[in-house]
Amino acid sequence: MDCRRISDRSVLYFDEDETEAALLLEEACVRSQEVIRHVWGLQEPPACRIYVMTSWPQFLFHSAPWHTAIVWGLLLPFWYRRLRKQWSFCGGWTLPYRHRPAIGVKPPRLLTETDRSIGELLFKKEPDLKKRVEHIACHELTHAYAAHLRLPMWLNEGIAMVTVDRYFGKQTVKDSTLDLVAGVWSKHREGVYHKLSRMNHEEVAYHYSRGYWFTRFLLERHPGLLLEIMSARQSHRSLEKRIASALGCSHRSLWETIDNTLLMHFGEEAQGS
Repeated sequence: MDCRRISDRSVLYFDEDETEAALLLEEACVRSQEVIRHVWGLQEPPACRIYVMTSWPQFLFHSAPWHTAIVWGLLLPFWYRRLRKQWSFCGGWTLPYRHRPAIGVKPPRLLTETDRSIGELLFKKEPDLKKRVEHIACHELTHAYAAHLRLPMWLNEGIAMVTVDRYFGKQTVKDSTLDLVAGVWSKHREGVYHKLSRMNHEEVAYHYSRGYWFTRFLLERHPGLLLEIMSARQSHRSLEKRIASALGCSHRSLWETIDNTLLMHFGEEAQGS
């Protein structure tokens, strides 16, 4: 596997026959790094591995520290089906290893084979495969930059989706995702990653949509609070309490009221666009 350094702390890995995709990914990551620093004030992790991802086992084992690779090998029989299923849906992955996150982004030729049924619920149509690589690279690199914060799922996905908007200078998420926020799942608490595999596509899209609109809301109404939250790791409970206090509600009622708050804030704006 070839490699090239794209910054003092980041290295790009790729197979020799994926050189064209590697150059595209490199350019997208360099630009994404600037956007991430500008929007969130996040600094590049001490080390970051970036892959043109053509095989999930190769990505999994090559990116892992040696002791983690041993664990992956032992657990693989139990995780194999789930990982294969995730591979069919994802355009990219982030592995938040401590002090050395790794991201993988599929090359354009593999994106055409990816099941986009969830993505089509969330994102505006983008037929340009190169721009889709940029989208995925920016999204996953944001996860890598924020990995040390161990953010709750809604905020982790929210900042990644908002960063992609800033990267392209336009909204990339469908206005119709507000219909998901208004849907039958609105009484759910915040989503968590380990439960996604048991959800249907609309439920998964709901949690991603809620994270996006909630993050946008905080960035517009309470930007100082959100940037302060992004400056240091804290427990999810403490984070939620601070947000609830800023919104004038109790910690216990935050997830019962936030969907209506988002719909009131963004609903008329979406209808007028």
